[in-house]
Order: sequence, then structure tokens, then C-alpha cells
Amino acid sequence: MKVDILKQSGFCGGVTHALWILDKTIKENPGETIYLLGPIVHNMLVNNEYRDKGVVFVDPLSIEKVPDNAIVVISAHGKSDKEIQKLSRFRVVDTTCPYVQKNKQLIKSHEASNIIFIGKKAHAETRALCGDNDSIYIVENEDDINKFHSNAFGVVFNQTTYNLSKLEKIWDIIKKDIPNFEIINTICPVSKALQDYLRYKDEEYNVAVVVGDRTSSNANSLYEMSPYHPTYFVGSADEAKNLPIRQIDRIIIIGSASTPKKELQKVKDAIKSKELH
Repeated sequence: MKVDILKQSGFCGGVTHALWILDKTIKENPGETIYLLGPIVHNMLVNNEYRDKGVVFVDPLSIEKVPDNAIVVISAHGKSDKEIQKLSRFRVVDTTCPYVQKNKQLIKSHEASNIIFIGKKAHAETRALCGDNDSIYIVENEDDINKFHSNAFGVVFNQTTYNLSKLEKIWDIIKKDIPNFEIINTICPVSKALQDYLRYKDEEYNVAVVVGDRTSSNANSLYEMSPYHPTYFVGSADEAKNLPIRQIDRIIIIGSASTPKKELQKVKDAIKSKELH
């Protein structure tokens, strides 16, 4: 049995940035409750570590229950300016991913234009990037873009972790049917690197194990586009223990951008332990 971890796997810069700020906030405010608006990243294992540290996770709809002047942390996915304005009674700590922040400013700089945004409509990043402009047309799939008709000029942006294979199909439709819209690729470089690996099957392996949270857009994109048969999706090493791996398999472990490297090693150890049985 051969088991390797894809070297590009592990926390991306945006996740590292967010966790560094959150850790710094906890350290600099001993004894004070830190409130986090939603998950810091889309990974249950990471979020549970912060719950154990005393961080209180708050649903944005329940923000009125948080006391005045409390420390409220915005997650790596960001918030729209409209949402941030509602937090004026708190001490706000912003951990938004720099790439998401950059894209937010890019979209704002084109607010006078017609805008198409390709992304999952319910995703926190999409809400953060599109929440300040009600005229943005959000496209989640090919059906959505096929319904869009315009002779006007405009620009096209996308969610930083969107599935590249699906994204390119939507771009092709735009180039053919609404060529007056300029496409600006806003895929995160780390997400692109992971997805690009999967675009060209490495014959050294015959099985893939994607490790990530099922709420993670990045992890789901990796799973959806994996060329390996079979490809397994696990959230933790505990789940990996039950995979139907064979002694002859050659396995590549791929972690999403919010999956800790230590968990990837645990998954590898869990799979390798099957050699002993």
C-alpha cells in the first residue's frame, strides 16, 4: 500500500491569516469573551478547537443577544459593508481573507457596471461580496447563466473557491452569448493549485481521499472534480478508519484549504494502520 499527502494541502494563506488574528485576539484579551460571527472557517475540527478555548459562536441572526462593547470577530469569509455597519456597538475584529477583501474592493470599483458573480448563492463569501449591490446577478450553474440575456457591457467575477471545471463551462457560455461582459478570474491561487492537480490524473495513484468539511466549498469542489475512481470524502481520521482500502491501492490524500495538516497525517496513519490487519 502506498499512501501520500499532496504537498499543496493544508491551510491556505487566508485561513492562516484568520486563525493568527483570532489567536492574537484571544491572547490579548484574557478572561474576556470573544464572540465569533459564524464559523471562523468551514471546518468543524478547527471550530471545535476554538470552542474549547472559550470562543462563543453566534448566529448573525442572534447578534442582538451579544452585549454592547463586546469583541465580535468577522470570519475569514468576510461580511458586506451593510452587515459590518450593524456591528457599530461592538469592538470588531476582522479576519477576512486578503483575497476575499481584494475581490470585495474590486467589485466595489465596478459598482457602476453590470456585474455577474459566479458562486454558490448561500455561501458566506458570496453574501459578503454581493451584499452591498442588489443589482449583481448571481450565477450558481449553467442554467442560471443561460437565463441571463443582455447586450450591455459588464464584468464577471467569481467565488474564490468555485469549481474550476464548472467555472470554465460558464465562462464559455458568457464568451459566446454575452461577449460584452469582461471576465475577471478571481479564483484563489491555493484553490487553483489544488484543483489543477486534479485536472490531470497522476497515474502514480488509483485512489484519492479528500479530507475536509462537508460545508466547505473548497473541499466539495475538490471532491466533485477528482478524476480518481474511487474518491472518498472524509471529515476526519475517524471516518478514514472505515474506508474500504485494499493492500494494493496507491492513495493520494488531498486536504482542502481549511483542513489542518495534523489531521491529514492522522488520516494517513489511519489508512496505513489497515496494513497491520
